[in-house]
Amino acid sequence: MTKFETTRNNSNLKAEAFILEHDTELSTITLYPDLKTGFTNYLAKLKTAILNQNVNIKVITTNKSLIKETLNATMVKYMLRASIQAHQLGKVEIEDALNLSENHILYTPDNLAATTAQNLYNLMNANAAVLTILKPADFTEMQAAIDSFTSIQVLPVKNIQHKKAVGTGLIPMLLDEVDIYKSLIGKLIHSYLPALAADWDDTVKVGKPAGTRHISIIMKFRDADTGDPVINVTTTFTKGSLTEVRKSTKRGCIQIYTLEVGAWTATSVSEIYNTVVNTNISVGDKRTARITLKLQKKVQPDDGTTPVTTGYGNGYGVMYNSVSLEPIAKGLVFLDKVAEPIETDDDGSWGNDHIPADSKTIRGSADGYANYFKNITITPDSDNEIDLPMDPIDDGPPAPDA
Repeated sequence: MTKFETTRNNSNLKAEAFILEHDTELSTITLYPDLKTGFTNYLAKLKTAILNQNVNIKVITTNKSLIKETLNATMVKYMLRASIQAHQLGKVEIEDALNLSENHILYTPDNLAATTAQNLYNLMNANAAVLTILKPADFTEMQAAIDSFTSIQVLPVKNIQHKKAVGTGLIPMLLDEVDIYKSLIGKLIHSYLPALAADWDDTVKVGKPAGTRHISIIMKFRDADTGDPVINVTTTFTKGSLTEVRKSTKRGCIQIYTLEVGAWTATSVSEIYNTVVNTNISVGDKRTARITLKLQKKVQPDDGTTPVTTGYGNGYGVMYNSVSLEPIAKGLVFLDKVAEPIETDDDGSWGNDHIPADSKTIRGSADGYANYFKNITITPDSDNEIDLPMDPIDDGPPAPDA
């Protein structure tokens, strides 16, 4: 539902409560029962449509991902066997066609993955007389994996279409129908029960969409010497017993919404910059307070020692096959001074926005690849791009029963 549809529905729910509370008085009006029935029936349909719209289809998408992994693993298992036999028999064209990366299908877009797998199946099946390493049961297993992925691929689309048919698509029409009966009941109240009219009008009034916000304060943090944005500045906004806490973004900015009108205090704290306190920040309904702070780095102690905390940087990059350049999913990235390893996403990417500046090494690990090691320099309060090219390990052909 849109925000405005939500506010309209909230009005209907309040009208329902009003009607229930004053049903005895309203029931004395001859025209009321039919209007009440119409209102109640359409509101019930609207509630059902809203429930249908909120059905979660993410589990289908998750299952599709798992089935795609199964498809990839099944096809690769037999492609490897077939390509090895084709090589031994001197069937170069077949070998080349099957000599794809082990994640080729996995990283093929969903709408092409089943077709790609089917084409590879057809190639092996057409050459079954030559590729004797493959048995009829192997072809049955491959086709079952292809059919399974093909079937589930269309489910999210079908479920979205179903949700639209029984949920999203019905809601605007049902809201209009409920409004008709709500308006007619309102006319009855104004005509027969004028003492309740003002209360009814106030109850069913459609207000501003829930969630509508205005920006109360914008704060920007800049290094006093370089003018660069300063990230991870924790700012606590207070007004009496009210408290809001925000942290500056990669752009060195904080935006805070819909604060209570009045004078606020902002205390900004950083591990490598001096604390700054701003008092009497004026917040109004239609006014945005804009503040830019130029932060000074903390002064080194008189004894010449370096403060323990040296700041943090944002690190990110991609782990990829150094030969095929394909991304590596579910690899692990280890950073000096960071307790837990970071697992790469499906596109091979990794990231951590809180890497200590004194972190000096990075290491990558992934199944089928040699460990990667590199000395690094993390620049505090900045983006640090570090890619990890991983060298594949050639373990030779799989065992016959693989």
